[in-house]
Amino acid sequence: MTVSCSLACGRYEWTRALWDGAVSPEGVDLTLLDYHNPERFARMVNNLEFDACELSMGTYLATRERRESFPFTAIPVFPHRRFRHSYIYKRTDSGIERPSDLEGSRVGVVNWQTTTGIWQRGILGEHYGVDPERIEWHRIGEEIVPIDVPDKFDVVDVDAGGGTVPYMESLLQSGDLDAVFHPVTLDIPEAERLFADPIEEEHAYYESTSIFPIMHAIVIRDEILTDHPWIVQTLYDAFETAKQRCLERLERPQWLPVLWPEIYLEREREIMSDPWEYGLTEDNRHTLETLVEYAASQGVADRRYDIDRLFEADSLDTGTFG
Repeated sequence: MTVSCSLACGRYEWTRALWDGAVSPEGVDLTLLDYHNPERFARMVNNLEFDACELSMGTYLATRERRESFPFTAIPVFPHRRFRHSYIYKRTDSGIERPSDLEGSRVGVVNWQTTTGIWQRGILGEHYGVDPERIEWHRIGEEIVPIDVPDKFDVVDVDAGGGTVPYMESLLQSGDLDAVFHPVTLDIPEAERLFADPIEEEHAYYESTSIFPIMHAIVIRDEILTDHPWIVQTLYDAFETAKQRCLERLERPQWLPVLWPEIYLEREREIMSDPWEYGLTEDNRHTLETLVEYAASQGVADRRYDIDRLFEADSLDTGTFG
């Protein structure tokens, strides 16, 4: 029996084998769809437009208390992970020299539930002593899933007119913001990173926590999970096999347009064996528990969810993968 399945996910190197057809999930006629964030998230959340979808973990957590309105469940496949110290930017003339200087400043965020912001607020609070209640947060874009931000946070809504990230950058350039929590690299002359050596900060963070922040997970419509529960295993295996193909290519990375790629990879592997691991492993559980704690304390998640209740993984066999 073959099941048709539409999957919206990013074109990462570790999903390349799925996109080019070198890897196909057994028993599934897979149609891959390419949409950028946050359009992909909104299409899934608002319209259930796909059978499966790469979804922001922040948005996913915001839906869990209203599952009847958002009938999909995650599997422990995490296509996107990223350290987030590197993406906190300040104006060069803001007077902000250290994380604690963010208190009393005006900080722009795309929205409150973005996973980037959840991690950044949580990390700054837990590891640098920054009180997020003492920051004036400027929310530039709309929430994908409606949430009630707790009153203890000072949140100012800004009408970006549809161009959320460019408008946030313009506010930083004009001096209407002192800092921004950015989703991607920012390159404007008025801005610089909060951390002068973000790689060192992120390395130290990983050494002390064993956390490589999870940003996105794959979700599947509940109707499909009910009718074809085996699809969890076959999709997991396909994602894992595609990732392994990527890692095999990195053994001889002449194709990478990067100086000294072997040295970079050696250093990365000295720090962590498999940064991109899937499944509910010990490290992934710890990472997810930390994210859930941050999301609940910030009002994105309605409560501190048990990790096993967030993922359809009871019968999942990671086998030789993990």
